[in-house]
Amino acid sequence: MKILILGAGAMGSLFAGKLTKCGFDVTLYNRPNNHVEIMKQQGMQMVHDKGDFATLHVPVYTNPADLPGDYELMLVLIKSFATKAVLEKVLPMVDDKTPILTLQNGIGNLELIQQLAPTHEVFVGGTSAGAGWVKQGVIEQRAWGKTFIGSTKPTNENVDFLKKVAATFSESGLETLVSDNVQSIIWSKLVVNIAYNGLTAVTRLKNGEAIEYKEGKELVSKLVEEAVEVAHAKEISLLYKDPVQECIRLGIEEIGRNISSMLTDVLHQRKTEIEVINGAIVKEGKRLQIATPYNNMMYKLVKMIDQSYPRTILHP
Repeated sequence: MKILILGAGAMGSLFAGKLTKCGFDVTLYNRPNNHVEIMKQQGMQMVHDKGDFATLHVPVYTNPADLPGDYELMLVLIKSFATKAVLEKVLPMVDDKTPILTLQNGIGNLELIQQLAPTHEVFVGGTSAGAGWVKQGVIEQRAWGKTFIGSTKPTNENVDFLKKVAATFSESGLETLVSDNVQSIIWSKLVVNIAYNGLTAVTRLKNGEAIEYKEGKELVSKLVEEAVEVAHAKEISLLYKDPVQECIRLGIEEIGRNISSMLTDVLHQRKTEIEVINGAIVKEGKRLQIATPYNNMMYKLVKMIDQSYPRTILHP
């Protein structure tokens, strides 16, 4: 399978590296930066569980006009707030029937991509896999959760295609399943993001470290309970029977070593995705007249951090 991945951040590089190592034809697209230059010159190093690593040479493009084209899948792993700007540059350079799969955080990504790419079939998914940079050019997988993908309008043809995508990802070591309930996929991933992203961005702890403290577990429980109440009001069923316990289990067993994407953004003083994560629950809660005080507080705390980087005290 020939795949174009939009975004050479931690998740885009994780998928690109594992798929390339397994023999699939992968291309990365990203804005120019030091990390991309290192990958172009030296390749990308992927650290394995046992500490050894492989050097992988994945083509990385920064100019959309240089993309080879003829892709079987476009995988979107950029920040949600960059979706419009990036797709407007890339879409004219690829076949207008290329299927698109978004594995982005938050809600609203599917609908935005459908608006921007009306001739493309757009699929959506959520992943609990995770990765982080050891240093620029060196990626390490730090979470091993499953990936779920699906279609808003399943047909025999597109379900068969999704099964092919799932088999491709799974063969590379990223266990992937096809679900027939797209909203369940989106909101189940959102619930996990709500549990950990804001909390770790504020505390500056890894996912698993944040719930080593009883206060952390209590906050995860309250944040998730509010999100579940909103999901139920929208008549959205989740993939987990007990979302609170599943989020805590994930933090202990599968994603504990991971540094969340929001914490990574805060550490690098970059814009976060708080608007489409905790902010989305606050917005939906207001619309549905459901109180979301914990998500509202988390949203405001991260927004303060997001807007005050130049004033941050780094040392006493």
